[in-house]
Amino acid sequence: MMNKNFISLFALVVMSISTLANGWHITTRYYNLPDDNQQQRVEHIYLYGNNMKMEAGNLSTIFLLDQNQILYMNHSNKTYWRGNPQRFVSEVRAELVASIEQNLIDVDADKQEEVRALYMEMIDASFTDKSVVPSKVFSVKELNGRQVIGGFSATKYEVSEEGFLLENIWVTNDLPISNEFDFISLNHFLNQLAQGAYADSFESSQEYFSLLDKGYPVKVEIRRGDGSIQVSEVISAIRVFLTDSDFAVPADYTAGSLATVGVWEGYM
Repeated sequence: MMNKNFISLFALVVMSISTLANGWHITTRYYNLPDDNQQQRVEHIYLYGNNMKMEAGNLSTIFLLDQNQILYMNHSNKTYWRGNPQRFVSEVRAELVASIEQNLIDVDADKQEEVRALYMEMIDASFTDKSVVPSKVFSVKELNGRQVIGGFSATKYEVSEEGFLLENIWVTNDLPISNEFDFISLNHFLNQLAQGAYADSFESSQEYFSLLDKGYPVKVEIRRGDGSIQVSEVISAIRVFLTDSDFAVPADYTAGSLATVGVWEGYM
């Protein structure tokens, strides 16, 4: 009788925990092929309602879709930046443009104008203030066979543009994440942040949204121009209990600029 009661109590506890779990914790590994251990990194993603938090190293990036806000937190120097996409684009452009002159110090005087123009082209390509109309046409081909990624059975798809293979993507229907989180709203939000870089991408296309209807992407291989392959692969995806406080700024953090928080390091 005691064993029966214990089993019943254990089952009740497990059921209660399952009921309380209202969000997701997804762990993803990023690496390059051929293997480059120095470039490997792990990112933790938390989904709750229409909130997404990404943690990598000392930086947290939070998208509050219902509020149309983005929040960056640097856990090393305890600073944060918060604003809407328009403020982000305006400030990141201003800081990147200001940094150009610093980058030109070691450039020969007769080459500075050419290099300055190159930097501006790079900035405009990602953080344009003009509307970008998607013009690319993608094709998606389902391949035979399934593969287990992060413990989830997934179907492999090939993504091409005008006959050129761009990426391979594995999608699982074992995870209902795509049904619970509004990825289309996330797409519209990201388009505001980096319209030049994102609006014409596969992840902004109707073909990508159709894949999300089939399930959640657990692995992506993107082919680069130099022949290398950038891989993102889900290690685990579990249900967790989250609250609004998990997406809020700690009380002892102070507001800072994008540069102070370290958001745009690596763009230049």
